[in-house]
Amino acid sequence: MLIGLEKRFVFIANTKTGSTSIEQALAQYADFQHVGTPKRKHIGIRDVLNEYQCVFSQPGSGPETFLKFGVMRDPVDWIVSWFRYRKREGEHQRLPIDMTLEEFWERRDWTFQKQGGVKNLQKTRFTSETGEVLMDRIIPFPELAPQFAAICDSLGIKIPLPKANVSKIRALDVPISVNLRRKIEQFFEEDYELYNRLDELNARPASDERQPCWPPSSTKMAGGRR
Repeated sequence: MLIGLEKRFVFIANTKTGSTSIEQALAQYADFQHVGTPKRKHIGIRDVLNEYQCVFSQPGSGPETFLKFGVMRDPVDWIVSWFRYRKREGEHQRLPIDMTLEEFWERRDWTFQKQGGVKNLQKTRFTSETGEVLMDRIIPFPELAPQFAAICDSLGIKIPLPKANVSKIRALDVPISVNLRRKIEQFFEEDYELYNRLDELNARPASDERQPCWPPSSTKMAGGRR
């Protein structure tokens, strides 16, 4: 997560979507940054807006004055990326190298299902508790390079997007079965509802991008570079 005061942006770091590369590119323009554990790095927009009331409660500095953006991945591709990542050498709780994607899915891994059966959805990083989209732009992962460049251009930033934290595990040897793909798609139905609307959401005219989308909170928390 990054907040840039001068350039007026908030970047929400979704998992397995090139967030490390984006953070490296924009770090020099960020005044607030969450680093460290994945839980801190991948904080969602609703928590950012609450935690950084010290920023967003200032006159002329409400959430509507910042370009809020992130990246979302097709849920099936997202799971495959997690599967490959968890097999890499040195990874915490590394998966057996001979484990299949279907075995990974059937074990209900923590990467996509939390304790108590709660789904780990990408959309929760970008929406309110009632499902309202709180972002100005959500980049579809296949379009990361050109859309990130367009965002940087709109912010007055000229910087290339580096490649970082890329999995060294090669692509799947066996195609995903129709049955498994259907299971994953059904499980992530809520994420697909958002993912399939990204073109529509991102096509909103610039005049709509700075409208207030978050009610102020009475709770204030200390801010600073994290």
